[in-house]
Amino acid sequence: MQILPYFLSVFSYLLPICCFLPFKLKLRQKAVLFVILLINMLLIGFVLGNIGVILLIISTCVYIAILNPNRLMNICVFIATYLFCVLWDNLYSLLWDTFIYPITDLQAHFMYYVIYIISYIALLGCICPVIGRLLHFVIQKIHAGLSKQLLLLIATNLGSCLFIFLFNIVIGECIGYSRSIITFNCILFACYFVISTILIVNIIKAHMEKVDMDMRRDTYNRLQEYTNQIESMYSSLRSFKHDFSNIMLSMSGYIEANDMDGLREYFDKEILPLGKKITKNTSHMNQLMNIKNTELKSILSSKLLYAVELNINVCIEMTDEITSLPIDTLDLCRIIGIFLDNAIEATTETEQPSIRFALINLDTEYIFIISNTFLEKGIPYATLAKPNVSTKGANRGIGLYNAHEIISKYNHVFLDTEIQDDIFTQRLHISKQSS
Repeated sequence: MQILPYFLSVFSYLLPICCFLPFKLKLRQKAVLFVILLINMLLIGFVLGNIGVILLIISTCVYIAILNPNRLMNICVFIATYLFCVLWDNLYSLLWDTFIYPITDLQAHFMYYVIYIISYIALLGCICPVIGRLLHFVIQKIHAGLSKQLLLLIATNLGSCLFIFLFNIVIGECIGYSRSIITFNCILFACYFVISTILIVNIIKAHMEKVDMDMRRDTYNRLQEYTNQIESMYSSLRSFKHDFSNIMLSMSGYIEANDMDGLREYFDKEILPLGKKITKNTSHMNQLMNIKNTELKSILSSKLLYAVELNINVCIEMTDEITSLPIDTLDLCRIIGIFLDNAIEATTETEQPSIRFALINLDTEYIFIISNTFLEKGIPYATLAKPNVSTKGANRGIGLYNAHEIISKYNHVFLDTEIQDDIFTQRLHISKQSS
């Protein structure tokens, strides 16, 4: 019977952990985590005392880090979960001591102790799912924009908060948990937890504002680049119009002299290349005129015209007019920009560089298609979506990872990748029924 309270207490940790972690635990993983927590609870109760909490935290952090590649984020969430459990435990103990039964005599009365634990877990079962959904929403919003340095700063703050909590718990075991001690703990933990939360929220908010400002500045620069390209092509056309009369006079000279060979040579060397150059640029811009979103049009034009300048064969397919898309414009521009940058870099390594871009407007969805020629380097595509994995060498490979992180924020957006022969194709599906 003495083991029963410890068995029940495991759920007071397992429930918040399962609700707060940013990834869903499988049944087998929950069972293993339950065993780890139970062993630690028994060690705390019968062998180590409250100092065993350190072992509980370390062992749980190690197991969670093994389960998911986003280790630093998951460890931060677990530490925050433990701090929440400590705060909730002290607050509930104070309420129980005030309104129901003295907390100092609780363990001496087995039935009251079991009722205390069960009611504690029941309340956790009510509030944890709500807090968990809110936390997951916040993590989805900020995760793609969080740098490793910022996560380390948050982890350091949580670690210092954890140290204070653990020090207080160990000292509290030595001097006993009287009502005054529990009240002091509640005030201390609540103040420090609230201050840490406000600090972390402000740090993240400032960082996200900076990221948003950088993205808007990048969008503005691309819009300026797009405007400059239009002005450049307009100047080329105006120059061509200005020189048209001179060209006609030159041709008339050959015609009057009946010099057909000279006329043919003049046409092939002077007129035809100029016409091809203008046609080559304006044909791409004509296709992009169907996109009415200025930010998207600017990034597509700058990337694709840059590809043309690199002598890449660019094919654009877009017949329907696109006015609006059910996705944040900045997110979409970041995704498309990453895909096009990768396509340009990959196709320049091939003998016949080629890029195909298509935007298809179906009844239920929009489909962005970006395909390019590439050289097979034996790296599975699934690993390229992980951070720091790239075909370009060390300290690269963040682009595709960031693109997948952005896509994961949307339930109505998914990516389909196909590799066939020497053609690499990415299809971004955006459902019109966003959820």
